[in-house]
Amino acid sequence: MDVRPLNGDDWQLKRDLRLAALKDSPSAFASTYAREEHRSELEWRDWPHPGAYFCAFGAGGVPLGIAGSWVSAAEPDITHLISMWVAPEARGRRVAAALVDAVVGWAGEYGSAAVELEVAAGNDAAMTAYLRCGFAVTDREPFTVGGTVLVRHLPGLSGR
Repeated sequence: MDVRPLNGDDWQLKRDLRLAALKDSPSAFASTYAREEHRSELEWRDWPHPGAYFCAFGAGGVPLGIAGSWVSAAEPDITHLISMWVAPEARGRRVAAALVDAVVGWAGEYGSAAVELEVAAGNDAAMTAYLRCGFAVTDREPFTVGGTVLVRHLPGLSGR
């Protein structure tokens, strides 16, 4: 498996995978297919900003999953892991762990103290995967009703 960031020139792949994720797992995200399907090329090229978007590829360059990193101006020391999705046929093959590693690596290079994410209510598979990757449940208020916020503090940085 190869994990690499997608750049602006990969906007169509980024779009196609994100829309596939929203169709496959609509309750897992804070957005919807209808909200994102009409984004412009420029919006796809720039998203997420500031941040990075990663794709895991299998044999023959087949996309297996995606994950993004995003930093809020209000919390510059926190990288948010966003939009994680693994294609149904690739689940159970440690694709999520490889994508988490890519986001955590990017966060460390960016200078973040921690990586945070939110898991939607009822998404037990995602919760298990994130806990296995070293995240811990926090008491922070989730964006979505019933969601759970998790954090992974980065080594050598103070975090919160």
